[in-house]
Amino acid sequence: MLTKDEIVTIIEQSVIMSEYNNFGVIGMKDLPMWEHPIVGFAKGDDPYFEYYKQSIGDFYWLPKEVYQLKYKNESINDSQLTVISIGFPQTKETKQEQRNAAEMPSDRWLYTRGEWESMIEKITEDIVTQLESDGMKAVSLDSIKEFSRHTSEKFGIASNWSHRHTAFIAGLGTFGLSDGLITEKGKAMRFATIIVNRQFEPTERAYQDHHEYCKFYKDGSCGACIVRCPVDAISKDGHNKEKCSAFLQKIKNEIGPDFVKNSHYISGCGICQSKVPCQNGIPK
Repeated sequence: MLTKDEIVTIIEQSVIMSEYNNFGVIGMKDLPMWEHPIVGFAKGDDPYFEYYKQSIGDFYWLPKEVYQLKYKNESINDSQLTVISIGFPQTKETKQEQRNAAEMPSDRWLYTRGEWESMIEKITEDIVTQLESDGMKAVSLDSIKEFSRHTSEKFGIASNWSHRHTAFIAGLGTFGLSDGLITEKGKAMRFATIIVNRQFEPTERAYQDHHEYCKFYKDGSCGACIVRCPVDAISKDGHNKEKCSAFLQKIKNEIGPDFVKNSHYISGCGICQSKVPCQNGIPK
């Protein structure tokens, strides 16, 4: 049976060796799109999952509800599951290009967002296949077709599952003022989730508070992401998701480059994730 370390190795190799993790779309196939991943484990019955469901809305899934979307006739409890969170750091080159962005995200950043869905589904399904060859059952959130956007009465724009909030539970980081997750690799990240029907020791959360790594919440000494946002969607009161979403739609439909407007791409921004103290790691 696979150990935790062996599972981490499978995940790392699947990301690093994937034929899809590169900038081939712009003729740079030798350049990785994402750096070496970070991985965290959480118990399926961690109280935070139930807390999210109660706080965000009944549409938010518990781990067993995700699992049963694939294994529809199998009865299982959250306590029998482990939730694996995978963090994908942006590369040094992409972050450097993004540092120079002001009113519009850099092209390379937009490509990483636009190519994300097709890439992550293939990578996580490769991981799932390898885990299943060891006899366990596994589900990738990025392969669940029922995933959809919702409106939370308390939080506004929401969905059935949050990869970032799962990463918080799995010990990978805490939230910043802009709602990005600050990890040991910084805030310029994207995340994925895989759920397995085998119990593993959870990753220890090296923090006590969900804002612990953010300098603004720590002592008020930062606010760099406020300055970086081109549409004032971040303030001392936090992240305005409606303003942010409207800007993303404007990029997609009006002001973005043709390779975003005339494609299947979902638009991204991420200017607040670069040229800030938490860009590359946990601020000192």
